[in-house]
Amino acid sequence: MDPKEQFTRQAKLYAKSPLFSSGLSLKFLSSLLQEKKFSTALDIGTGAGFTAFEISKNSREVIAIDISEGMLEEAESIRKDRDIDNVTFKIGRAENIESPDESFDLITCRTAAHHFFDIEKSMKEIHRTLKKSGSVFIIDTITSDQKSLSEWHQKIELLRDPSHVKNYSLTEWRDLIRNSDLELKNIFQTRVNMEIEDWMERSGTIESKKSILRNHFKKSSKKVKQFFGIENIGNDYKFYWPVGLFEIEKLT
Repeated sequence: MDPKEQFTRQAKLYAKSPLFSSGLSLKFLSSLLQEKKFSTALDIGTGAGFTAFEISKNSREVIAIDISEGMLEEAESIRKDRDIDNVTFKIGRAENIESPDESFDLITCRTAAHHFFDIEKSMKEIHRTLKKSGSVFIIDTITSDQKSLSEWHQKIELLRDPSHVKNYSLTEWRDLIRNSDLELKNIFQTRVNMEIEDWMERSGTIESKKSILRNHFKKSSKKVKQFFGIENIGNDYKFYWPVGLFEIEKLT
């Protein structure tokens, strides 16, 4: 399925999800940005705009891009409701940011990088469009460096959402950042707590795959259950994905 179609169809559910509008990672980002001020900021893969709205408190101007017109329509509606006047939404891809070199002194990307078709090119675009001494905050679900855990995670994500590309481990993120000539300043870790039915519903998982996913959770190994916090709750499962928050700088 075309990711644009996927996210346009499910946009209203993402816009209403507390995980996206006020999750732990957004609160963490807000705390890191306290008392900082930026001129022009970019939010990549903005979805319904919640990260863009948060960084607008610290920025004179925010450009927020996404591939889905449906998502941007939801974001624009929320922007008007909140009376925010310094955020502009545009169609755009992480792999081809339509802005000149060194346009932004802040770039954010929250819960979107695992959908990027070409993560290496996306990171190079971040480097290109970031001003020297600018700041980057990338937040995304991460996976384990252990092959068996990572393979289970990737399989589950693809079954649930065909627009998923890859979750990266902490080691892989360190390599991606270093290979893009960016400097990793800090890594913070948190998690996103979920229940399987809400998680599947939000992405529009088809019914035939829902039963397959439940079976994978049910039959997962003890090691998988421990790492991802999988617990049976009645006819449902609760679990979490690890989340990494990467604070990055451009030094040259």
